[in-house]
Amino acid sequence: MGGGSAWAITASGTLAFDDLTTQAGRRRELPGGSALYFSLAARPLTQVRVAAAVGADGGPLLEILDAANIDRSAVAQLPGASYRWRAEHHPLHAVPVAEEQRLGVYLDWRPELPAAARDSEILFLGSMPPARQLHVLEQCPGAHVVALDTMRDFIAGDRTELETLLHRTDMLFVDEAELRALVPTPRSDPIDVAYEALERWNLWTVILKLGSRGAAAVSASNAREFPVAEAPSVVDPTGAGDALAGGLLGRLAQLKRTNDASVDQAMVHGSAAARAAISAFGVQGLIEAAA
Repeated sequence: MGGGSAWAITASGTLAFDDLTTQAGRRRELPGGSALYFSLAARPLTQVRVAAAVGADGGPLLEILDAANIDRSAVAQLPGASYRWRAEHHPLHAVPVAEEQRLGVYLDWRPELPAAARDSEILFLGSMPPARQLHVLEQCPGAHVVALDTMRDFIAGDRTELETLLHRTDMLFVDEAELRALVPTPRSDPIDVAYEALERWNLWTVILKLGSRGAAAVSASNAREFPVAEAPSVVDPTGAGDALAGGLLGRLAQLKRTNDASVDQAMVHGSAAARAAISAFGVQGLIEAAA
């Protein structure tokens, strides 16, 4: 599948304002959300079309998309408030010790994609209510690669829709806590749990986010671990997983290949995007990296 222009990506998820507390301090009303982190990481590599919703207060989020030349024709601006997420991060780990979300316009948003967004070769279903993810997926039946991310809040409360999504997913992005919530098992090694997920839902690849240990790509043939490269101190771990997915899938879109070797090559770009994301509060690190 070589030659010609890169595949395009449609990325659905949240556009949000974040209230974040880390060891570096606290920042409020930071532009964020899964779709924003992902698209800023992927856009230097290929064309990205975002499917999301913002409220009447969402102008700053739209301005960031426009400045990065990201297609927002599938972004709905609705009456009401944009999605908001508050998190306090552990000083030594990337996992929040406290978090709270207010869905805002995502309570009533039903994604309706224009023709171009429906035709992208790669579909990224970023973290948001599974019913919304499923509605996006149903509009993109021709995607070569369907990649799914989720949050523990949605794993517990929206299991029926989530099971439907998993059976139609090629690549699953999860951290260890999310994986164990999806696949309850006494197994101690998260790689073994990832193999169970592969078999249960007939996935192509599980990208297991291991925090300070890096990440692992687990496929039916083997598991490959990718340690964290040397990076500046962590200012804000928010969005690192979405940036990892954006860099990885953006490179796969350039390569136009779906095999273990291409995933391994693409992981370099995903890791670089994750490092950029954690180097500053919010999406500023990704914006600076693309400048």
